[in-house]
Amino acid sequence: MPLVVEFNNEFIEFRRNMKILNKLYTAIALLIFFIAIACNTNLTGPDGPKGELPRELTQNEKRLIEADQVFSYEIFRNTVAFDDEENVFISPLSISMALAMTLNGAQGETYNQMRETLKLQGMDLEQINDAFKSLIDLLVNVDPEVTFKIANSIWYEENFTVKQDFLERVQSHYNASIHELDFLDPASVNTINLWVKENTEGLIEKIIDEIDDDIVMYLINALYFKGDWLRQFDKKDTRPSDFYLENGQTVTVDMMYQQDRFATYFSDEVEMIELPYGDSLFTMTVLLPADRNMPIDRFVDEKVTAQNLKNWRSNLLVSSRDVMIHLPKFELEYEIEYNDILKAMGMELPFDEWNADFKGIADVSPQNLYISEVKHKTFVRVDEEGTEAAAVTSVGVGVTSMPPAVVVDRPFVFIIHERESGTNLFMGKVKNPTI
Repeated sequence: MPLVVEFNNEFIEFRRNMKILNKLYTAIALLIFFIAIACNTNLTGPDGPKGELPRELTQNEKRLIEADQVFSYEIFRNTVAFDDEENVFISPLSISMALAMTLNGAQGETYNQMRETLKLQGMDLEQINDAFKSLIDLLVNVDPEVTFKIANSIWYEENFTVKQDFLERVQSHYNASIHELDFLDPASVNTINLWVKENTEGLIEKIIDEIDDDIVMYLINALYFKGDWLRQFDKKDTRPSDFYLENGQTVTVDMMYQQDRFATYFSDEVEMIELPYGDSLFTMTVLLPADRNMPIDRFVDEKVTAQNLKNWRSNLLVSSRDVMIHLPKFELEYEIEYNDILKAMGMELPFDEWNADFKGIADVSPQNLYISEVKHKTFVRVDEEGTEAAAVTSVGVGVTSMPPAVVVDRPFVFIIHERESGTNLFMGKVKNPTI
């Protein structure tokens, strides 16, 4: 996720007139989140190994995760309400991490608004930075059976003087690589996009098409996740099936099937199943409204809250009987600009070109730095790659009645999170898996 901070229009005109002699830039850049996720399908059974964190969470990590849970559900609800796209897929962790890097350059009320939007008002900057640093180290190493990578970087115009302590804090706590470029050179666009491509394993090839005159800095966060299900779907069981849209029509999807003992929860509000990856530390939680007639956007707005998810997960039970899961294969690409959503969540001042205060990044008086754009781009794939080795199928379980089933044949919500810490990595809403 890149961050863009800009100067006001007078300075932009000055730069355009003087850029051959002196390349001062007018914005700090665009806050952009890059996320890539590829999921092979290897579904979990409860008898698989239960992963545990290698250490206890620190108090600051617990406070950070608690805040991030509230932030993640709030920004997910706001995204679904704001964007009329059929499918939504975001990474709250990527968004909060990129904003936290930027927070290191904010001051005064700009700092307060950003911290409050992130739900971090109970922590000071040092505590926030320390918590992110240790949490990053924990998450990327917690499960050797899952590939999870976090990469951060700062790119700034070579004639823009950045405060060294800002660069050092972001480099030290977020492991950010620092890059100084000639933003007037068209090759700089390719350089930045190549970094994005490399750090998302080629799933996202570019984030910018050109660098505007007013951009002086990009802060970029990239996440990459690849996990095999603990229990695999068998490709031979996948077959075309109907998926019911909210308008009453149906589309044909490739539906995967698996029968095993999964953790589930059924109530008058929700049908819920948890599908672990690797060593069971990372999981996908699939949520369906219990009322088949409830629109998925209304379900997200009214039901998908931090408190509800905490309550529902506490009631997850592994059945003594097998559960049948029907899950469609799907692949989503998603892109959104977060300026208006973040403003609505209370972060107005950081986008104000005259009154934002990012003097912690650079002092450009009498001009001003502000966030120009916050952009989020994601990719997710769920399919059967690498799953043929699973020999267990739904045949021969020895029961006399049909097992309970979670049939994902209508719009649904899914959340990928680290189970023990409760960190939400990705959240999505799927209305139509075929688009």
